[in-house]
Amino acid sequence: MTDHATRIAIYDLDRTVLRKPTFTLFLLWAAARDAPWRLLLLPGLAALMIGYALRFYGRDRFKPAAIRLMLGPHLTPARAARLATHFATWRVQRDVPPGAQACIAHDRAQGYRLLMATAAPEFYAGAIADALKFDAIIATRHQRDPDGNWLPVLDGPNCYGAEKARRVAEWLSTHAAGAAHIRAYSDHVSDAPTFALADESWLVGRGDKFVRLAAKHGWRVANFEEAAAGAAAEGR
Repeated sequence: MTDHATRIAIYDLDRTVLRKPTFTLFLLWAAARDAPWRLLLLPGLAALMIGYALRFYGRDRFKPAAIRLMLGPHLTPARAARLATHFATWRVQRDVPPGAQACIAHDRAQGYRLLMATAAPEFYAGAIADALKFDAIIATRHQRDPDGNWLPVLDGPNCYGAEKARRVAEWLSTHAAGAAHIRAYSDHVSDAPTFALADESWLVGRGDKFVRLAAKHGWRVANFEEAAAGAAAEGR
């Protein structure tokens, strides 16, 4: 990785680079792989999800509680790395839509530095970014204890919405102050603050709903389920 770049392409992870959201999937997969008895705690996870859906609490409380329930009070560096690497291999082989593959390859070929910006926990999102050969990642941070173990406690706010944009802007000011052109891709309107930092904003999805939403905000639309979506760059 290098710090100098004149072009930056910012990609969201869930439902953008990968089709399926990763957070709950990772918790279930990791529990089944490492401690199957924790699957008996699924009613507790369901209760947490219902409470979050009913807005009894926000992501900053839901995510640490869900991690503690399904993964335990800490993750050693070795265990975290092992789980993250295997999970990344599993998902990248199966869940990257053809348009995302084409778009990432196209941006890389055009000399764009690839930045993944996601609300997913950094201890596994980083492995996904590495598997896809991204240059850098911004993700939700978690605290570590003195031995380096990951804790189910957020280190700062959840990397979502305005917080994600704040951290992207911070990264850009440090690593890409001379960037000539910035592209951003996301499936969700919550990334509007990050889109505001970009010269090109691409709403990823298909159907009239996405077309109308993009038109309302002055964004472009990319359907990553089509292999030619990345080649839409030819018309940029």
